[in-house]
Amino acid sequence: MDRRELARAYYEAIDADEYERLRGLLADDFRQERGDMTLDGVDAFVRFMREERPETDTSHAVEAVYGSSDGVAVEGVLRRADGSVWFRFVDVFRVEDGRVALLRTYTH
Repeated sequence: MDRRELARAYYEAIDADEYERLRGLLADDFRQERGDMTLDGVDAFVRFMREERPETDTSHAVEAVYGSSDGVAVEGVLRRADGSVWFRFVDVFRVEDGRVALLRTYTH
């Protein structure tokens, strides 16, 4: 799977509540950095996505994917269950050995 496909698979797994699939896309030492928190480790991140997110009935609409030699950046919107836009995001993925090692999330 190339880096762009990996990024798209990440959103598909979250939107479909496929947490074991999500875990398989992430490196064991995965880290997410975002404005309100940092999640260290794949277990902490998957637990947050499964149990602690403020809303789980959401969907990611990917608008653009930009590639680089060691990762990708994705621009899109997160929609609530009723289709309304919750927020816009840019996610910057660093990929190592075919798995996501670092994710920096920017929202507005």
